[in-house]
Amino acid sequence: MDSANTGIPSPVRPYGYSFLIQPFVQKPYIWLAIIQHLIGVVLLVVGYAFAVRRGIKPWMAAVAFIPLAIDARQLTLEHYVLTETAYVALTAGGLFAIAWRDRLGWKAAALGGTLLAFAAVTRTTGLPIIALAGVYLLIRRAGITRLVAFTLPILAVLGSYLAWYEHHHGVYAFGQYSGRFLYARVAPIADCDRLELTTKERRLCMPEVPDNWDQRPDMYIWSRTSPANIYYPEVKDDKILGGFANKVIKEQPGDYLLMVAEQTSWHFYLRPPIVGGAACLADWWIPPVEPGKGACEPRLFTPVAAPHLAPPHSDPGPLPGARQFHTYGEIVTTPGPLYLIGFLAAVFAAVWRPRRGSWRNAADALLFVGAGIGLMVLTVATSIFDHRYAIPAVLFVPLGLVLAISRINEVVRTPRPEGEK
Repeated sequence: MDSANTGIPSPVRPYGYSFLIQPFVQKPYIWLAIIQHLIGVVLLVVGYAFAVRRGIKPWMAAVAFIPLAIDARQLTLEHYVLTETAYVALTAGGLFAIAWRDRLGWKAAALGGTLLAFAAVTRTTGLPIIALAGVYLLIRRAGITRLVAFTLPILAVLGSYLAWYEHHHGVYAFGQYSGRFLYARVAPIADCDRLELTTKERRLCMPEVPDNWDQRPDMYIWSRTSPANIYYPEVKDDKILGGFANKVIKEQPGDYLLMVAEQTSWHFYLRPPIVGGAACLADWWIPPVEPGKGACEPRLFTPVAAPHLAPPHSDPGPLPGARQFHTYGEIVTTPGPLYLIGFLAAVFAAVWRPRRGSWRNAADALLFVGAGIGLMVLTVATSIFDHRYAIPAVLFVPLGLVLAISRINEVVRTPRPEGEK
């Protein structure tokens, strides 16, 4: 909100969402929530139309979008002043554009590249999705004209953003907190006795860590007791924090990969093994038992005097229906095993008898499931395990799953080519 109010990009997070919400800065924030709920409805309609166009039976296409329609975390996050809704909509729009037709046109390729580029400057986790989409176009043999049409708007949007950021902050970057975020990610596994650190980097070691920080590495970023905030609170200190993080990954690669694999797997659990602060954080993304209560800190705030000011806490007391909404939120969430099933189905559809029938739906399944699961892995590897970061998968993985099922069904029904055993 501060960046939207000032028009200056923040070193912490990219400016894309701030740009999108500028029309709402001087208005009650409920209007932003209403718009984001409407975006959710548009995603349902467009996603269903895409699935049917790709040959999915209407009833199966409808089933694929049940999670997006009813998932309590999805609905709750649409009510927050957070990037998720806009980011998912931009990413989905970009992927739908390049996968909509059997023969990709250059205009659709350009539209897809533009939307994915804007998604990347809304959340930098969108950058790898651009690479994934590029690989998808190569697999589909889109042709040089379409690849150029896809690439040019990406270069224009990202290049313009880097130049704009440099104009305000003196460096070409999407932000200057990446080292700080990565430091927080690896700090729980850092074995400082084994690491070859500089004097400045060694100050970032924390011998006595609060119990709940193991599953809440973001505390290394925001807590006043973190060495990062005690010794290196300035934006210019990001290189020191990044240097520490890179040494941990380089000298403890096994520990880092094990941590990423273990915590990524939590997304596939019916009930992930989170406790303490992590469990408390998970409670943020479902409706509270009572407004302002039921999570780590109060979540309901009174109006602010100016858009860039932090709002004060408030306690309005119980409201009708709040407890029922909370119960709904505890029950109606997309089950983690569905993500695993979607991943396995997409891989199976791609490798099982690839020469029989069209391989197009298998490619689309890998595209959407790869986007959903890939973002889970990426956010765990660079930030934290958080249900909030699995929200894109609520849309992408079920869609990829039905595309994979369609491909498998097509293979079963296609006669064997002569000579195939």
